[in-house]
Amino acid sequence: MLEEAEVGASLFSQQEWDTPPLSTLTTTLANKPEAVPPSDLANQPLQTRRHNLPTLTTRLIGRGWTAHRLQQLIGRDDIRLITLIGTGGSGKTRLALSVAREQISAFEQGVWFVPLAGVNNPALVPVSILQALDIPSPPGFAPSRSLITYLEQKQLLLILDNFEQVGGATEVIEEILAAAPGVKILITSRVALRMYEEHAFSVPPLDVPDPAVSLVPNELLHYGAVQLFVERAQAVKPDFALTEANAATITRICARVDGLPLALELAAARIRILPPSSLLGRLEQARLTILTGGAKNLPGRHHTLRNAITWSYDLLSPLEQRWFCRLGIFIGSWSLEAAEALMQEMVGEDQEVVSAVDMLEQLADNSLIVQIPYDYGLARFTMLETLREYALEQLDKHDNVTCLRNWHACYYLRKAETGEQALRGPQQLVWLARLSADRDNFRAALEWSLQRAKDGLKINTLPRPDRPQDQQSVAGSRILSSKGRARTDLQAHEFHLRLAAALRPYWEWQGYLTEARHWLASALALPVADDAGETLLAARAKALSEAARLSSLENNQERAKELVEESIVLWQRLDDPEGLAGALLHRAWVALATSDYETGRAACQEGLDQLAHTDAPWLRAQLLFYLGAAAGFMGEFRRMEALYGQSLELFEQLGDISATADVLKDHGAMLILESRFADSIRLLSKSLELCYRIQQKQYLTTGLCWLSIAAGLHGKPDETQATLYSAQIKGAVEVLMGSIGLNSWAETHPFIQAVEQYIRSRIDEESWEAARNVGRSLTIEQIMDLVRTIGEGL
Repeated sequence: MLEEAEVGASLFSQQEWDTPPLSTLTTTLANKPEAVPPSDLANQPLQTRRHNLPTLTTRLIGRGWTAHRLQQLIGRDDIRLITLIGTGGSGKTRLALSVAREQISAFEQGVWFVPLAGVNNPALVPVSILQALDIPSPPGFAPSRSLITYLEQKQLLLILDNFEQVGGATEVIEEILAAAPGVKILITSRVALRMYEEHAFSVPPLDVPDPAVSLVPNELLHYGAVQLFVERAQAVKPDFALTEANAATITRICARVDGLPLALELAAARIRILPPSSLLGRLEQARLTILTGGAKNLPGRHHTLRNAITWSYDLLSPLEQRWFCRLGIFIGSWSLEAAEALMQEMVGEDQEVVSAVDMLEQLADNSLIVQIPYDYGLARFTMLETLREYALEQLDKHDNVTCLRNWHACYYLRKAETGEQALRGPQQLVWLARLSADRDNFRAALEWSLQRAKDGLKINTLPRPDRPQDQQSVAGSRILSSKGRARTDLQAHEFHLRLAAALRPYWEWQGYLTEARHWLASALALPVADDAGETLLAARAKALSEAARLSSLENNQERAKELVEESIVLWQRLDDPEGLAGALLHRAWVALATSDYETGRAACQEGLDQLAHTDAPWLRAQLLFYLGAAAGFMGEFRRMEALYGQSLELFEQLGDISATADVLKDHGAMLILESRFADSIRLLSKSLELCYRIQQKQYLTTGLCWLSIAAGLHGKPDETQATLYSAQIKGAVEVLMGSIGLNSWAETHPFIQAVEQYIRSRIDEESWEAARNVGRSLTIEQIMDLVRTIGEGL
């Protein structure tokens, strides 16, 4: 039987051969191992076989580049120990076996696979390797000594699979590397060995298409996750196919399971009885519950995704387990600073002092979290959603989830309000990146606070008497700056209003106007009690003002006027000069958009009067800016120039590039009224370059709107070409407006419409439409090239 199975007698130990029932077979066993002194082992050849790799019954999918890179590493003379590291179910073993098969001829004594999943004692690792090599270990000699002696003169590749639970065997690895220069070792593990000689090689999930991008089936099959899912689904349901009808659903299924090969295979197995839409619905409700089953000949840990994760979870210490679960409270990704803040908050909950850096490093070594690169040197970490679901399951059993969610919400309120201020100064690009990175966490905090507010609850955090009171100011309100700092018992209603209002500038900057309207509407829909305190009323007044800004950008000026006037009444009642000045600014914006220039000028002037005894240079610059716009609309161009100059000087002193671009944009637009088209194009082009550099999508879109008019009226290099330029930019603007949810007041203004019709009339309708369609197809980079072409033609 052993001969038929092509395995040696050393499959069993000498003690097993000497005891029943194997001892009864000795009369027919021709190749019973004899005791061979270690000194003779080095000269003992391997069997004629060059490997013991199990036969692969399925092809390797989606690992082309990864496999090629691993082949290169194995071929390097300076690398002898490679550890494939990845979470459970990421396909480490499958990758190792596929690559190893290509390496058989590269090693004189071949390639040898050593499965260690069933080994829990590090001392048994040398025995397992000897058994895989079919080399007997003589009685009375240590297996490690026999192994080292045998390997000294050999040239082979050892694959040690599932090494994570025998990490104490690293001493054996060191001895092999030191004594056998011809031996290379490829290890698969969920945990990094952290040896000096180790070359860690991360095995990520398969690539997954972005569910937000619509792709046809042939394009989707370029993604490894989709390939694997479709192929495994066809194995259980031969008539299954990727079609136009189910493409989007399958894309979402692949994203929902994080592109993990094991999860994809378990999900695909369900296609036998569940259509893709039903499978997706169940995955969205509870991934770990539906991802069960699997092939009967797979290890038990691969029969469910929960088993695979539990295998990794059980390798952690109790303290590491607690912090793995607590980190599940973050959504998407989180910063090192956020993890440190959470660990400081939980002091007293654990007996041991926790270093955030050490804990994150340990969890990353165990393939449970991943460090991700980010701009501006920000260290960030993430957790696969399947792992996060498991972490929250465990958290719900062992920790106070409500307390942690409250902490999470308060942390991100402080971050949002700090970011609102920072977006007005020299660090605005750094903070734009920080806010963008935490977009999912902000959404989670908004959802949590909205639900708590509907239930009439508070956002309570852990009591920390040793923590100094947060001294940050809140933009746009004296009351919120002095009395509304994040407390340990903040009303969820106030919280939700403040968070939605603080994020409005970020949402507008990034072009997320639809999302901004949704959250501010949900905040303002909450009923206000008659006995509401002044901080709640201040939070509502600010939210009303910010919502007015958004309604005006939607060109719903009547609604904007209602919102901002309610805000003004509240600020006057609260006697908050800074809040009132901000609301008056937005009132002026509505007035200018409806050609009510006297009201706009009066609102700006009143706002400046409110700031007479307040240190608010940014808000003062904004009021001067819109006061200049009112002067320009009223034909007072000299005054307009002076006011724009004062505003621009203040913004430049503050380091606010976004506001600087806004002033240049509006100044350029105003020059159209003076027929100074070349000067208008210069200022608009300068503004657009700034907007492009800082990714200010709202100002970029409105700036292009004005450039379309200025270029058309300028008539350079000739009227026909200038009109075609205008049409192309017009098409680009239409696409951009749709993508960010903007509906500019200029689109319905009678004067602007008349000017656009005049430009359009200079060429035939067919040429105009053709040029506009070209503009609709341009990328943002191509749009900027067109802007530069127009600017160079002045």
